[in-house]
Amino acid sequence: MSISLLVVGHANTGKTSLIRTLLRRQDFGDVSDRAGTTRHVESVKINIGHQTIVTLTDTPGFEDSIGLWDIRHSDSFRSFQGSDWLRPFCDSHFAQDEFEQEAKILKQLTSTDIILYVIDIRQAPLGKYLDELSLLASANKPIIPILNFSATPSAHLDAWRKVLAERHLHAVVKYDSVAFYFEDEKRLYRSIQSLMPEHYDAVNQLVTSREEAAQLRLTMVTNQLAELLIKAASSRLECAQYPPEIAESTVFENKIRQLEQHYITQLLRLYEFQQADLVVSPLAIQNDRWQQDIFEAQTLKEWGIDTGTSALTGAAIGAGIDVMSAGLTLGTATTIGAILGATWKTGQHYKDTLKSKLTNRHYLCLDNATLTLLCLRGLTAIQHLHQRGHASQQSYQLITPSKDNEFIDQMKPFWKQAQQHPEWEKHTLPESHPTLQNIRTVLEKALTLNKH
Repeated sequence: MSISLLVVGHANTGKTSLIRTLLRRQDFGDVSDRAGTTRHVESVKINIGHQTIVTLTDTPGFEDSIGLWDIRHSDSFRSFQGSDWLRPFCDSHFAQDEFEQEAKILKQLTSTDIILYVIDIRQAPLGKYLDELSLLASANKPIIPILNFSATPSAHLDAWRKVLAERHLHAVVKYDSVAFYFEDEKRLYRSIQSLMPEHYDAVNQLVTSREEAAQLRLTMVTNQLAELLIKAASSRLECAQYPPEIAESTVFENKIRQLEQHYITQLLRLYEFQQADLVVSPLAIQNDRWQQDIFEAQTLKEWGIDTGTSALTGAAIGAGIDVMSAGLTLGTATTIGAILGATWKTGQHYKDTLKSKLTNRHYLCLDNATLTLLCLRGLTAIQHLHQRGHASQQSYQLITPSKDNEFIDQMKPFWKQAQQHPEWEKHTLPESHPTLQNIRTVLEKALTLNKH
């Protein structure tokens, strides 16, 4: 048997929003700023595999709890003790007329295990809310108050805590169905465990499953961002002059923007959000003139040259200068390989270097400033979606970050490596590739997600 949770509260306090966030789904129920959006009872399950751990039941909001409280103490129902009044009331004409919505809630009270009472802490604890709590308490079922919209400070928080404590409701859970924090959800499940100890292991399994899923998503999106940065850094476009013609520059910029859009689409799909949830402002792109740094340590290593001694380094540089100044033809990759003691295949890798030197052609690539913006925008998108509740109705504007990040300097050497390998743009590097691993490690450090 699963744990039955009845989600109740005043109209428009975020009951359906809470369920959406717990489900990680945007398609459950209707969410609107208009009061009384939910007009019927709807249940949904949270499963691990084929096992149902929790059943959540959404209900309409209380609309006239003061009037209902008066009816409860009228001559018709005053004599009933505890929850005994619920069935007679639901069978009465009151439940068919002015208290039709409230009756839908009361009918569920006898069959639930725990009541989740959702409170909008932006509102003061008025008398109508206190009557709702008293009506729910008469069902003799445990109540967990959910303080919704808790991500922003509220002047009413202390007043709500005092009111709840007076009713012996001390196991209060702060939550926010729009700005989501997993630690809040864990506290909710821990409260459920304390009230339903016979289900302790099943709830623990659910929490563990959610934690593992969150960590897996982070790992996957970190990999995707690392791949984006490698493909962007290794992208280049041949052009006849530098600065390039507008048409050539536009082709190159569109290619980079398509790379970023593909990454954003993957990100939204993984977190189960819609394209409209993340609005991406155009990436400001600055191109640069690509040049092969043939004397950079990693490049020399690829030529089979050990730069551990200054003599060998000097010999390599001398040979390189001879090659670059000798006016050789484009078919000289084999000759260069022989001069530097490298293979023909390695010489072929640097044919673009020779081509640009000998024919006065140029190659566009991204400068570090654009790669920095691309990296920061990617990190910002991950951080937002990782903490975005599935009930959020507002699109997030992904704009260019206003300040640099301390991890960018650690990233630049790996971008430089990627710039020397245009073939990386067309192929996904294996998981074990050192450049991919290094960029991923820096990104993982940068993703210091806020928790509370």
